[in-house]
Amino acid sequence: GFIDGILDGTIDASKSTYYLRIVSDEVKRLSRLVTGMLNMSKIEAGQLKIQPKEFDISAMTFKTMLGFERAIDEKKIEIRGLDKVEPLNICADEDMINQGVYKLIDNAVKFTNEGGYIEVAIKSDSEKMIFSVKNSGKGISREEAGKVFERFYKEDKSRGLNTKGSGLGLHICKVLIGLSGGKIIIYPDGDSRFN
Repeated sequence: GFIDGILDGTIDASKSTYYLRIVSDEVKRLSRLVTGMLNMSKIEAGQLKIQPKEFDISAMTFKTMLGFERAIDEKKIEIRGLDKVEPLNICADEDMINQGVYKLIDNAVKFTNEGGYIEVAIKSDSEKMIFSVKNSGKGISREEAGKVFERFYKEDKSRGLNTKGSGLGLHICKVLIGLSGGKIIIYPDGDSRFN
């Protein structure tokens, strides 16, 4: 309707950017929903194949965080811990891990209060690597923390904080991390991590 209104002149040209931004956000949301549904179909049909290779998860994290630069600046979020992250090569499915890193950072940015912080840590020992994202947002209750990985579950519907999500992101994230041989955990204190 907004696009038709812009094209037929019903919407004043001076307001077209405002309405195009709304349309753009909706198109992105629907695209994420379709991608999520397609990924779920592939997972359930056993068509999603793991392709492990060696890559630097620290470099992936820096690159992913840069993609959120505008949102981070707009909310005046302080990024902590990246200065302590050292290069770390792991052997896993890069696309699956990338989706996990992206989703955890996306949620951290989305739910961090204005002027708050996001803290990232990447640690490893001889047996495992732990990727952790913590933020200064309100956090979630223990009850909610146990449900966030359910398909189509949207945290705190009453406050409308996650109205743009599909409720598939964390479910798919958990499945993908699991297929890569790891596990993902969200703690009620606002800390989420996978290993």
